[in-house]
Amino acid sequence: MTKESIWTLLLCLFVAVLSAPALGKKDEAKVDGKTIFAQHCAKCHANGGNLVSSAHPIIGSKQLASIVTFKEYLSAPPGHMPFYQDVVGSKKKLASLYEYGKSLKETPPKEAKVEQESTVACD
Repeated sequence: MTKESIWTLLLCLFVAVLSAPALGKKDEAKVDGKTIFAQHCAKCHANGGNLVSSAHPIIGSKQLASIVTFKEYLSAPPGHMPFYQDVVGSKKKLASLYEYGKSLKETPPKEAKVEQESTVACD
């Protein structure tokens, strides 16, 4: 191996090492609670409700009392509610989803009916 080859290799390794942290943070920087909700929650919790148990909607839920309570609830979800490690394991995603959940407000009945008809039914 020539000196020039060694320097080229070292330069490539140096660039790779410097760019690696930025690559990992790219997805984390695009965190949006509404998007996370749409991906993981909206199928069963359309409009902040609960298609499985209408008596337990997200809107006004005691599980949103604090982010600690919210994380504990999502870390051991009840029944057949899935566990999403990618959300629970990311402070940024968890906080974004928590804030979005807290921002949900009851939809007037006429609007809620129209929105629910356009959503996918919960399995």
